[in-house]
Amino acid sequence: MTTQWPRLNLAAGPVEVMPRTLRDLERPVLYHYDPAFIELFARTSDLLRQVFRTNYDVVIMQGEAILGLEAAAASVISPGDKVLNLVSGVFGKWFEDFIHKYGGETIELAVPYDDAIDPEDVRRALQANPGVKFLSVVHSETPSGTHNPVREIGQIAREFGVLTMVDTVSGLGGELLSPEEWGMDVAVAGPQKCLGGTPGLSLMSISPAAWQAMEAHKPAPLRGSFLSILDWKRTWLEERRFPYTPSVSEIYALESVLEQALEIGMERFAGRHQQIAHACREGVKALGLELWPAREEIAAACATAVKLPDGIADEALRGTMRERYGVMISPGYGELKGKLFRLGHMGPAQVHPTTLAAQLAVLERSLADIGYPVAFGAGVGAAMAVLTEWDDRTR
Repeated sequence: MTTQWPRLNLAAGPVEVMPRTLRDLERPVLYHYDPAFIELFARTSDLLRQVFRTNYDVVIMQGEAILGLEAAAASVISPGDKVLNLVSGVFGKWFEDFIHKYGGETIELAVPYDDAIDPEDVRRALQANPGVKFLSVVHSETPSGTHNPVREIGQIAREFGVLTMVDTVSGLGGELLSPEEWGMDVAVAGPQKCLGGTPGLSLMSISPAAWQAMEAHKPAPLRGSFLSILDWKRTWLEERRFPYTPSVSEIYALESVLEQALEIGMERFAGRHQQIAHACREGVKALGLELWPAREEIAAACATAVKLPDGIADEALRGTMRERYGVMISPGYGELKGKLFRLGHMGPAQVHPTTLAAQLAVLERSLADIGYPVAFGAGVGAAMAVLTEWDDRTR
């Protein structure tokens, strides 16, 4: 028997997308040098700059955000370069593989995977390790449901003349950020998280200092490679042509979600993520469950990570929600598998009181089905009680 599709995708990304995005995705595929597509790509790049709230150059690389993260490492790290890698979760630790692959020397600053990096520890690490050239950090650790204070970290890195590589794949749209203000030299985001788009692109903001570092790469600047950010600078930014065939339909979807975000306004767009995330946490706590993050102030806007209660198996809970009620949520990831589950709230299709109410109601029903004591309506009621400022009419 073919597995039925879920009624609601409330996982931690890729996320459910809006009908408008799907309609825009269906537009006829254009030749990538058709004047209409060149105009559309340029418009999409300008929209991305507005969503990033930056005057830096933006680059749209044609591959899921892991491509952009590896491209950042490959383009700036020369053999022997010291890189301070901040580790507060699975993705932060994994970036170390890229550092080593491209010859960097890793200096690790790590905290438990339910915690966040203290900016003052970053300052102490940079003071204790002269010669650090780069700093890498994950803004929003989706697997842990936590976020790092990248603004403060970036400003400290700037004091020491250290360039930053920031994974904000699930951060862009969930917090009101600015690469200039936050000291983000290479910022990598994905459309399939808080922006509510489809996976398949790497969205990048590049500072002038980062371009200089790429040009100074030893033994030579990275060019003629699918990983080359400089190739995009030379072709698209300078000549309005492409280094290879872009993902035409994915650009349609990206244009659509960027337009939708800007129509709401980035301050309100990020604020809605914060509101729903807060309400979700209140609902979870009202059910007697414990949040995974060590402190609520470090909880991410993209997803709520919840410790699995004693005696409750991850597969049983998520399986009940998925198979009986058609709601897909996410498990723990990597070494966090079996320790937590995650309730996604990213993008316009997920970030709404009606969707949150459905998610928490099905969580309540499923917990009861597998033997966890539940006061029906407690979670949904607690979540709705704090959404006093929500209003769909506010644009």
